[in-house]
Amino acid sequence: MSKAAKTLRLLLGFSPGSASDQVARLLSPSLAKRLGCEVHIESRLGRNGADAAAEVAGSAPDGRTLFVATLGTHALAPNLGQPLPYDPVEDFAPISLLSRAPMLLACFSGLPVSSVRELIELARAQPGALTYATSAIGGAPHLAAELFQTLAGIELRHVRYDHTEKLYADLERGAVALSFNNIMSMLPRCRAGSLRALGVSSATPSPVALDVPTIKSSGLAGYEVYNWLGLVAPRATSLTLIAELSDAIGDALRSDDVAHPLEDAGVEPYACTPAAFARFLRKEIRRWGPVVSRFRQ
Repeated sequence: MSKAAKTLRLLLGFSPGSASDQVARLLSPSLAKRLGCEVHIESRLGRNGADAAAEVAGSAPDGRTLFVATLGTHALAPNLGQPLPYDPVEDFAPISLLSRAPMLLACFSGLPVSSVRELIELARAQPGALTYATSAIGGAPHLAAELFQTLAGIELRHVRYDHTEKLYADLERGAVALSFNNIMSMLPRCRAGSLRALGVSSATPSPVALDVPTIKSSGLAGYEVYNWLGLVAPRATSLTLIAELSDAIGDALRSDDVAHPLEDAGVEPYACTPAAFARFLRKEIRRWGPVVSRFRQ
């Protein structure tokens, strides 16, 4: 990073407590040290991350304003059939993936179920009565819940929250019944007893939660959802800056002070080259198109 760039802004589309916020805060000290500048994390709430993404897309291409892209903002949103204030491919220069992690399905501890199968049975007995919480329409937790309903043949009622911490507070007190959400936030609450873990969205059990079965193993063949995060810059950012940022991110994600806390929380550090990230984005948009079309309104 040039000496003129004293501050690097990482814009998020979601509130404190979200997966993007937690990963960015863990990464930023190591990234600042490697780039020789301050790293500021800023949340821009609005339109499920679209406002933050659009702000970065329209920023100066000087490597100083970056966006923490998510599965929702860059692969699901383009398939929802609604206009976006940005193009996830044409308006950004991919830098690197950051992380990949499964969703954890957990419920209010007082809900009378202890497994995914029991949850499905209860939902079938009470169509539309059970509520699930997310912080974004069209985000990874929403996709996980909608795919679950489609494959299980059940109907749940969606409750959307603007602030992640409010979502967890209501879930813990039973104002909403369940949520598919990031494992970093959900698993500690389950271990503490305030929530009950029912299943993980990965193809195999999470190394940090081997006692929690996969949703797929509960009879929903084909169920597999991972949330991922990546870093992108405005499209015209120079290849030199992109390469410098990508190298710094890779070094940070491989360092013990970043990799170990992520892995301990059930999150896979997932650095890659800008070219690999560009290919990954296009693949994800194609992959989720047919799935999103099943339930988009």
